Amino acid sequence: MNFKPLGKWVAVKTVIESKKTTEAGIVYNDFAIKQGGYIWSDVVAVGCGIDEDIQPGDRVWWSITNKKGNSYQDYDLVHQDHIEAVDRE
Repeated sequence: MNFKPLGKWVAVKTVIESKKTTEAGIVYNDFAIKQGGYIWSDVVAVGCGIDEDIQPGDRVWWSITNKKGNSYQDYDLVHQDHIEAVDRE
């Protein structure tokens, strides 16, 4: 990856199993709907303004309902305020 998000943004890679696409082209799965719009994603890069302890390689639980269409290539750009939990092994 040759980019870094700015400020308080986090670049994540989300793998959606059993993808479904609406007529408008929105991709979702039933699991995200059942979980209130939350999904796990893998962190690939973080901006320099991140206040929380989030690092590349972490998994984050975030709300896809708050996503306002920010993406770059195959990555979603999530603001730190929409991340609810971090899982680090």
